[in-house]
Amino acid sequence: MTTPFDLAKEAVEAWLDGQGAAFVTRVSGGGSSAVAPSWALALNHPKLPGGGARIVLPRDFPASPAEVHLDSALCLVLPHVEETGKVCLGVNAAAHDYDEPAVAVGRVLSAFGEFLERCRDDLWVADELQRECWAYWVRYCDAAARRSSGRQSTRRMAVALNGQTGCCERKVAGYLEKSSAKGVRVVVACQGADEADSLAHRHGLDGGQLVHGRALFVSLPITQDWRPGAWPTSFNELDRVVAVATEENVSLHAWVEALPDRRGMLSYVVLVRGVFAYAYQVLPPRIPHLTPVTITPVQTTRIDSSWALTRGYEAERFAERQRKRVLLLGCGSLGSPVAELLVRSGVGQLVLVDPEVFLPENCARHILGLSAVHAFKATRLADRLRREVPGAEVVGVTESASGWIGKAADFGSFDLVLDCTGESAVRAMLARYRNVAFCGVPIVHAWLEPFCAAAHVVLLGVDDVWPVDDPADSKVNVAEWPNTTRVDLPACGAGFHPYGAADVMQAAGFSVERLLSVLDGIVGGSQIWSWVRTTAYFDSLPVVAAPRSVVPSGSSRHDSTMLTRDFGQVIYGPA
Repeated sequence: MTTPFDLAKEAVEAWLDGQGAAFVTRVSGGGSSAVAPSWALALNHPKLPGGGARIVLPRDFPASPAEVHLDSALCLVLPHVEETGKVCLGVNAAAHDYDEPAVAVGRVLSAFGEFLERCRDDLWVADELQRECWAYWVRYCDAAARRSSGRQSTRRMAVALNGQTGCCERKVAGYLEKSSAKGVRVVVACQGADEADSLAHRHGLDGGQLVHGRALFVSLPITQDWRPGAWPTSFNELDRVVAVATEENVSLHAWVEALPDRRGMLSYVVLVRGVFAYAYQVLPPRIPHLTPVTITPVQTTRIDSSWALTRGYEAERFAERQRKRVLLLGCGSLGSPVAELLVRSGVGQLVLVDPEVFLPENCARHILGLSAVHAFKATRLADRLRREVPGAEVVGVTESASGWIGKAADFGSFDLVLDCTGESAVRAMLARYRNVAFCGVPIVHAWLEPFCAAAHVVLLGVDDVWPVDDPADSKVNVAEWPNTTRVDLPACGAGFHPYGAADVMQAAGFSVERLLSVLDGIVGGSQIWSWVRTTAYFDSLPVVAAPRSVVPSGSSRHDSTMLTRDFGQVIYGPA
């Protein structure tokens, strides 16, 4: 079968082997060869001592653009040259490349020509290497790892930064490969006060034999020259970088001499520049007093919340969310994804209250799965969020909302109380406790209507109380429902409302958008937000409901609308 890829390649090969022979020479591929077709391109350029490049058609061309390769030795010398020699030209595939594949290759060659012209400018080369220094550092570490001799060399470092400046020493936790001769699989280092081994255990990074060590964190000014050519390659050069950064207050020689076990202890220097950390492992002399201390670069991965959850974007808003404390009642199909979305959005502290255990039939629309069967929802969900989301402080309480609130204290420390139980009894209970335990704290009730035909988020500002007669059905819900919406099971009080995971995930996203606006201080007064499906959706249901006037008309069951309604007008009527 001749594929669209084959047709495009054949057209390019005919062009380059024909008219293109004036400037390129075929070097590989062609016909039924499994080797990617490539052509040599002769060049006369002062930055290319080898004098040539290769044009390569990848296997999935034109879905992936044609490539230009230089000598791999130019990686870390010229910008945008990868370790394979491929030049990253920033050219993307276009829809019409299948019809005009030769034009697609021409677009790549044109971009390569612009790249070569820019490379004549030493200032541009220097600026580009500095601007993308982190990408080049990763390649530099990969190359060093391939050359590693296995002297307990470190594959990678997981580092948690906290924005601290200056210089500090911290303990690290290293975990050896199964065969210790293969080196250290991962090292965990914390710039702050967290214990490295505790953090490694929390996030499942602690596989292998534990070896303790030390790391010296040193801040570098963002203006410092940090191009590949400026990176330290010897212990003395690294010592000089640290001395300058600390205004001659820290000597690496003295630091290494002071380590309690200089030959056996893992030791690292972590240079923090901007939002990235550049680590070196300090290796003791192979022969004491005869060979020097050596260094090797180590690839780092930031695992702190401020990077993992934001990549440094909107840092001030994130820092504010990290200080927020939320009480969430109900960890079911709505509460569980809401909890996860809140902590992934940066909410720092979450208390989950739910008395129920997780059962196999909960898998269909809960973020927990079979591994959690017969565990309590609240505690297992808290465990999952602590393990998967850095920085999240999540506590699970295996009690009913009324039972826990009736005996707990210090509710004023919460920034938001969120009820996701969907239970009238809980709404009524919170109304009674409003002026007893939750003065000055916003309360939100979130629930779903049957078949997930609508979702509601009701914000009660600090001065409002939910009516004790619970008008959720009569005034907030968008339809009147028959008593047959619930599927009953052959057990006392057992049953469920039928809707799917996709339905409740839409409702959870809708809810959390509005919860974050409350926590961020964008919205403060009482109001009702509703996500409502169209009349076509109601018409498709297996029961007959009576939609109210707020339900939008529509011909598609997949359409919906979002509403913001005034709390006072909905609950008490027009003023």
